[in-house]
Parts: sequence; C-alpha cells; structure tokens
Amino acid sequence: MSAPRIVGIDLGTTNSSVATVGNGGEPSIISNKRGNRTTPSVVSVVEVGGELRFLVGEAAARAAATDPAHTVHGFKRFIGRRFDHADVQTLAAALPYKVVPAPNGDAWVEARGVALSPPELSALVLRELREAAEIFFGEKVTEAVITVPAHFDNEQRRATRDGAEIAGLEVRRLLNEPTAAALGYGAHRGEDRRIAVCDLGGGTFDVSIVNIESGIIEVISTNGDLFLGGEDVDRLLLQHLLEEIRQDHKVDLSSDARSLQRLGEECRNAKHRLSQMTRTDLSLVLPGGIGAPLEYRRSLRRSELEDWVAPLVDLLEAPCLEATARCGLSPKEVDAVLLVGGATRMPAVQRRIGAVFERQPKLVNQGEIVAIGAATLSAILDGGMDGVVLLDVTSRALGVHTGGGAYQQVVPRNTAIPTREHKIMSTTAGGQREIEVDVYEGESTDIRDNRLLGRFVCSGLPDAPAGEVMILVEFTVDVDGILRVGASQMGSGQRPELRLRATAGLTRAEVRRARAQLPRPA
Repeated sequence: MSAPRIVGIDLGTTNSSVATVGNGGEPSIISNKRGNRTTPSVVSVVEVGGELRFLVGEAAARAAATDPAHTVHGFKRFIGRRFDHADVQTLAAALPYKVVPAPNGDAWVEARGVALSPPELSALVLRELREAAEIFFGEKVTEAVITVPAHFDNEQRRATRDGAEIAGLEVRRLLNEPTAAALGYGAHRGEDRRIAVCDLGGGTFDVSIVNIESGIIEVISTNGDLFLGGEDVDRLLLQHLLEEIRQDHKVDLSSDARSLQRLGEECRNAKHRLSQMTRTDLSLVLPGGIGAPLEYRRSLRRSELEDWVAPLVDLLEAPCLEATARCGLSPKEVDAVLLVGGATRMPAVQRRIGAVFERQPKLVNQGEIVAIGAATLSAILDGGMDGVVLLDVTSRALGVHTGGGAYQQVVPRNTAIPTREHKIMSTTAGGQREIEVDVYEGESTDIRDNRLLGRFVCSGLPDAPAGEVMILVEFTVDVDGILRVGASQMGSGQRPELRLRATAGLTRAEVRRARAQLPRPA
C-alpha cells in the first residue's frame, strides 16, 4: 500500500492555494478545478429550488456582487476569536454579512438563517483544495501541512486543525507562514545569514527573525498584529469614499449592502492598481442612490491613498522592533528582509519596512511562496528531502493563575518548540480534594489582559493537611504550537483526574458532527 499523499496548503484570509513537490524535488502550485492557481477564501449560501446550497471559491466571489449579505469573506479573522472582542466588533460593524455570537461566545457567521463557525467555513475551502489535489494526483489526499500566521494563539491553531479535520484532512504540521515563506524562498540553500520575514496578508501582520545556518532554519523571535492587513486598507479607503459621497452627493450608502460591496470591490482594485501606477480612475454605478442609481466617478492618486492609510502603515514598525529586540538584535543587524503577503506590494509598506531595517527589502512571490514552503515541508516529512531542519518558537507566553495568587508564566514567549515545562502547585487548605488551575496565554501580570484558555480541575486528591499534597502540572507545547496540560501527584507519582472546562472552540462531538454534515458545494 502506498504512503498517503501529503500536500502543502496556504489557508489565506483572501485567497488560498495548495502545492506539492514533484519527483524532481521542485515544488509547484496545483491549479484548482477552474484552472486557477489560487482559490478565493469565500463562501456564499444561496437558495436553489427551496434548498440551501453552498458556493465556494470563484463562484462565491462572483456571488458577492449581487448577494453580499449571504457571502462570507475574511472569515479567517474570526477563527478562534470571541464575539465580544473589541477588534471583532469593529470589524463586524463594517461587513455586509452578519457576525453572531455562538452559544459559547465565539464569533460565528450567519447566512440565510444558518449559523456557521469559522472552522466549518475553513473546511469548505480546504475541501475545495483537497479535491483539486485529488484530481491532480488521481488518488485520495488525506494529509496536509497547513500554514497559519505566526502570531496565531493556541485557540486559533486548534480551530484551524478542527477545520482541517472537518474537511477530511489530517494535519501533519501547522507551519507558521513566515517560516513557510523562508523555506519556500529557499533560504536553507543559500549562505548562512539572519533574515527578517515580514508577512502582511489580508488580515494579519507577522514578523519573524530567522537564523539560517548549515541547512537549519531556526526562528529565534516572532511578533505581529492579528488585526492588521490589506483588508484594513480597503476598509479605510472605503470609509473615506463613503464620506466624500455623503458630502458631495448628499446620499448615505453606509447601510446599502450592494453599494458597499461594489464600492468595496472597487477600493480593492484601486489599491492594487495604485501599487503599479501613481493615479487611477474609479467609475461605477452604485444602486443605493436617491431615486436612481448613483453614477460615481473619481480620480484617485497614490499620494491620497498613502495619506489616508498612513496610520495603518505606522503600525508596522512596532512589531518589527519588538521582534528584533526579543532576540537581542537591532534592526540593522538583520542581513536581509523578505516581504510576503499581497499587501506588501504597496510602495508605502515597502518604504516603511525598509526604513525600520535600514535596508531595501526583497519582494518574493507573495501569492504562492507560503504554499510552496508548506509543500517543501510536506516533502521533508515524507522523507523526500534531506538536510533541512526547522526550529520554531512559541508566539505567546503561557502561564497559570490560582485563586487570589499572581499570574505566573510557565512557558515564556519565543521558547523553542516542542517544549515541556513544569509548575508545582500545592493544596492551600486541609482536606482539600481538588485544585483548580486557570491557564492563560499572555505576558501581562494583569490576567484581564491575557486570554483564558481554560480551567483545569485536578480532582481525587488524598485527604491531607494544607500544603502536603503537591501536584506537578506539566505544560507540553507541540511542534504545532498547541498546548497540552497534564498533572501528577509528587511523591506517589499518581495521576489524579484532570478535567478541562474549555472557554472557546468546538467540542470534539461538534467537530465530528460538522464533518459528517459538511454541506456539498452547489
């Protein structure tokens, strides 16, 4: 029996792609069913003959123009996030579709009365990519290396794995996108050096400082912003144009979904054109005019766009400085800077990052390099490529809080993974039969600034005076950056019962049910 196929997948905010490594050792992108090298990360719920159907990819992107209220894009920004998070609320307010709270407080999406979790939406796109690979190979594809933003937290990584499982894929590795970009760029084949990989995609900004030496790609520091990307540039441009239309044409289009969709699409296209030219013309008909559609025309200069988005571009600097400082470097000590992600095509972004690192950054194949890196790792895991070692780090600190005590870090940020750390806890009262441990992700001494991952209840402890029962709590972070918690009683070595009261994400039963019920595309 032949070994299962492993592919590399870039599950992007705006577009996704799948890649493989051929027999000659060269990675390549696999075209989708329509012959395109990328697939829009878009899902649309449509009604056909009284039944709900799901469009995925290009078909869904086309549906956005006429049915924006039931067409979901950018859902990666909600994966593993809470509905009441301030950034989620800000983003949701500007979208034409509904973002709703799940029963557990997660951010979900509603379309035509159907509530969909981000893992389920991700699964629809992943299945589309999996099926494209199966057509290419002529056989089943069951395993994948899937990329995630380096700054994704524990819950976002778990949610991504849930999405893959729902799509019928086993995740062989979650690979940080900047690390994938360095691997896809072929950094391991060049001279020994230290590089900064700056990945500004549709929804996130990641910075990783990577040390390359003798075929070893070692991430020594990472930082980023989960709510900074090209879609934020689009939204800011849209807001400026909406205000101009309100003042010049005396019409408010902010609540007209079809006008917002069309104007938003024109904003994205104008942004792309202004990365190549200094001036472009906008011309479109907006249905939300007073009494008749509004014929909107405007000339837009690159300098105008850059003035408007300057506050967003300014936000690129802090993560770059933090990433270098965390590994004891100054920005100018980095030997090269790689720019990844579609939003790095903007000249203003290139200038700002170049100024931070005091050198001209290198533009790479933004649309495909991450998937190529994922495919390269799939070949390494499959035994088809030797001499390459990847070493990555945790993106956030992990720690514990019990009762009224102080928050204590157990796994510091930028710790090499996989790793295993321990924390000793003891009873504080006589006859205490269980210990509750709240596990957080974050570095602040104020736990309100950190993210609660869950409450672990260690029960079945022996009856003893206060302080005599001591529990060794074990934190294990695997190569995917996902935390597992275990506990054992010191002295006896017995393992008391450990229960998790989760605060977010799908349960295992929900994942299995979603996989069994994942709707077929129209």
